[in-house]
Amino acid sequence: MKSISIIISILFLSLISTRTLFCQDSLFKGISPSEFEIILLGEQTHGDGAVFDKKLEMIKDLHENHGFNLLVFESGMYDNFKANELYKNQKEEIDIFKQSVGWLYTSTEVFQQLLNYLETHPELKILGFDSQESNLFEEYFLNDFKSLCSKNNIVISDEVYIEIEKTMIVRDFEKYAFNKRDSTNLYNTINAVIDKIDQIPKNDIETKVIVQTFKSVFSDLDFGLKSLQKEKIAIQNPRDKQMAENLIFIKETYLNEKIIGWGASYHFANKLNEFEYTLETENYIKKQIAITDSILGDSHTTDEEIAQIKELKYAVPMGQILKEKYGSKLFSLAFTSYEGFYFDFSVEQVSPILQPPTNSIESDFKNQHIKTELYVLNDIPHQFYSSALGYIPLSANWENIFDGFYYIEKMYPPNYIKYDNEKTKTITLKGSSISGSIIDNDTSEPINYADVYYSDLNLSTVSNAKGQFNIPNKKRSNSYIVFSSIGYESDSISTNSLTKQINIRLKKSKDDIVLNEVVVSAARVELSAEEIIKKARENIEMNYVQTPYNQNFLFKISQLKSTDSLAIGEEAIIKTYNKKGINGSNKPENNFFAEIEHLRANTTIYEKDKWSGVGSLWVILNRDIILSKANVLYRTGSYDLKKQKSLNYDGLKVYQINFTNNSPGSYSTGFGYPAPVASFGSIYIDTKNYAVLRYEHNIERQEYKTKKSKKLVKQNHNIVQTYKNVSGKYFFNVLEITTSADIFTIDHKYLNTKYFNDKIISQDIETNTVSTFSKPLIELKQGYKKQLNDPYWEDKPMDFMIEIPSRKF
Repeated sequence: MKSISIIISILFLSLISTRTLFCQDSLFKGISPSEFEIILLGEQTHGDGAVFDKKLEMIKDLHENHGFNLLVFESGMYDNFKANELYKNQKEEIDIFKQSVGWLYTSTEVFQQLLNYLETHPELKILGFDSQESNLFEEYFLNDFKSLCSKNNIVISDEVYIEIEKTMIVRDFEKYAFNKRDSTNLYNTINAVIDKIDQIPKNDIETKVIVQTFKSVFSDLDFGLKSLQKEKIAIQNPRDKQMAENLIFIKETYLNEKIIGWGASYHFANKLNEFEYTLETENYIKKQIAITDSILGDSHTTDEEIAQIKELKYAVPMGQILKEKYGSKLFSLAFTSYEGFYFDFSVEQVSPILQPPTNSIESDFKNQHIKTELYVLNDIPHQFYSSALGYIPLSANWENIFDGFYYIEKMYPPNYIKYDNEKTKTITLKGSSISGSIIDNDTSEPINYADVYYSDLNLSTVSNAKGQFNIPNKKRSNSYIVFSSIGYESDSISTNSLTKQINIRLKKSKDDIVLNEVVVSAARVELSAEEIIKKARENIEMNYVQTPYNQNFLFKISQLKSTDSLAIGEEAIIKTYNKKGINGSNKPENNFFAEIEHLRANTTIYEKDKWSGVGSLWVILNRDIILSKANVLYRTGSYDLKKQKSLNYDGLKVYQINFTNNSPGSYSTGFGYPAPVASFGSIYIDTKNYAVLRYEHNIERQEYKTKKSKKLVKQNHNIVQTYKNVSGKYFFNVLEITTSADIFTIDHKYLNTKYFNDKIISQDIETNTVSTFSKPLIELKQGYKKQLNDPYWEDKPMDFMIEIPSRKF
C-alpha cells in the first residue's frame, strides 16, 4: 500500500495548477462549495462535540457565502415541516425545533446557538429527511391527514383511521407481525389509502409533505414488521432507501434551493460495501467492547458486533442512492479524529477514542502535526484505514465512499445545555405540619387514596396505604380541612381546632341516598357507558384548565429488592409549569417544564438519568388519564365497558364504569415492549359535568427473557389516579403506580418478586400568577445538586412503603 503522506503530496501537486478554482475559505479549502447542490456533513457517532461545533461554522459559511438555505437533519420529515409551520404562524417559539429535531442534537449548546442564528437569518430553514418520525408527528399528523382527505372528498372510515393511528403513529403493530391474515389486511388497507391520496392534486407544499410522509411512515412500518418477523434485512437498507427518497423529494419540492445535510456518516456513505474486513478491524471491535463492558460492569462476547460490521458488505446507504442521482453535484464529507473522547449513548457516558492503526489516515495526519484539515478524496485509487465510522478502523478505497474527510485531531463530547438552577433556588423555613390517619368508621380499616384538602386553599394531599397523611399546617380563620373518599360521606374539621395529630373516621354512604339530584316527573334518559365516556371526553375543555398553570408535586420512588429491603428510595418536591393546559396528547411531557425544589433519598444510590428516580416524572405523567391518550378515555373502542351503580364521592354522585381491554397493546395502554396481554379497571365520572374523578387500571404484560441473566420476568402494573376540583376546574390530585415483577428460571420455576412504586401527590396549584421555567420536564435532574440537611424534611418522616399483595404460585 502506498504511503498516505506520498498520496497527500501527489494530491497537493495535482491541485496547484487549478488552485484558482478552489475556495480559499479555511473551512472548505480544496473545494468550491458554490458548485454543489447538496453538501452532506456526516459524523462518526451522534456524540461528537468537536464535529458539531465545526458543522455550525460550516453551516454559517455555506449559508452566508454560498447560497445554501436548507439545513436538513437526520430527523422526521413531517416533524420539521410542522415545526416550521407552527413557528412561521407564531403559534410556537423557535424552541419548537427542539421537538422536531432529534434530542441527540437538541440537548446540546451548539443546537441552541444554531437556533439563535436562525432567529437572525430566517431565510435558513430547518427540515428533516428521516422516515422515523417523533413528537410533532404523533401530535399533529393524524388531524392534518384527516383534514387533507376531507378537503379533497377522500372517504376513509373511522375504523381505518384508528388502524392508521394504532400502527403508523403509535406503532402498536406487534400482533400484526405474527398473524398473516391481519398483516395482509393491514397492507391492503394502507395501500388502498395510498391509491386514494395519490389522486389528490399536489398544488401546495403542505399537501405534498403530508402525502409523502404517509408513504414514508408506511415504509418504516413495513421495515418494523419485517424485523419482528425475523426477515433477513441487510443493515438499515429499507430506512436508507426511504431517507434518500425523502431527501430527493425535498430537493424537488424546493427546486432552486441548495441543501446542507446533517446526519450520521454511515447514512451519507456511497459504496460502503467495498470495504475490506480485516483482523485489525476485529481486534479494534474487541477493544471497544471491552471499554463498554468495563463501564457497564458487564461481560459478553463480541460475536454480534463483529457480525454487524461484516454485514456492511450488503449495505446500500442513502448516500449511494443520492450519489447515483446527483453525481458531481453532491459532496459528502465525513469527519474523523485521532484521539480524545466522545459521548457514547449506548452507555450514556463519555468514552475514549481508541488510537487508530499506524497505517491509517488519522495517524498520517498526526505524524504531520496537522490539527484540522479538509482532505479531498479524488479518483486516484488507494486503500487505507480510517475510523470515520463509529471510531472502528476499516480498510477501504475511501474515495469510493466519501468525497472528503474533515480531520479534527482531538475530539471532545458535546457541551450539553446547563439550566441555571440557582435562578429558581428557594429559601426554606421550617414550618409545622399536621399528621393523622383516616379509617373506616365501621371496620376501623385504613382508607387509602382518601383526599385531604383545605376548603379555601389549593393545598391538598392523599392518604397512603395505611390511611396516613401529612399536610402543612395553614391555620386560618373560617377555614376547614376536608376528608373524602369514593363510597364514603365526607367529613371536615375546622383549622381553629387543629392539633398536630388527628384521626378521622369516615362513614360509608347509604345506598338509598340520592345526592343533589332534582326529581322530575318525566322518565330520566339513561346513558350507556360509551355515551358517558364520550361526554367526559367532549367536556375536557370545559372541566380542565386550558391556560398555563403551575402545580407543585411530591414525587416518591420506591424499589424493593426480592428480600423486601429498600433498594432505592427517593422523593422530591417538584415545581412544574404546563404551558398549554390540560388536554390529551401522545407526548404530554412536551408541554411541561420543571424544577426540583427539595430532594432526599434514604439510600446512597442517586438516580441521575431520566428513566429512573424522580427524574422519571415525565414517564409517570404518560399514565395520566387526561394528559395521555393511551387509555380507555380516548381509545374507548379498545375496551369492553360495563356501567355499575352510581356512588357517592365528596358529596357528588358519580358513575362507575368498569372496562376490560379487548385489544391490549401500547395503543390502548401506553405500555410497549414487552407487550401487554391483558388489562382491566374502572373509571369514575361525575354525573353532572362528566369530569373524570378517579381512574384505576391493572395491566398484565407478556413474559420476557432478560438478556444478561437469562431469567424470565413477568410484570404487572396497578394504576390509581384521582382528580380534584380547584376553583371550578379539575386538576391532577394523585397518581400511583405499583409494579410487581415476578422472576422465574428459564424452566418457569418461581424465584422471587421485586416491587416498584411511583407516587405523585399534588401539593399546590397556581393559575393566576404563573411562573415559567425553561428546563424541559424530561431534563428534570440535569444540573441539579442535592442540598444536604434540607430543613424542609425535618418534621416529615420518610415513607417508602409499598403495599405488597399476597401471592401464590
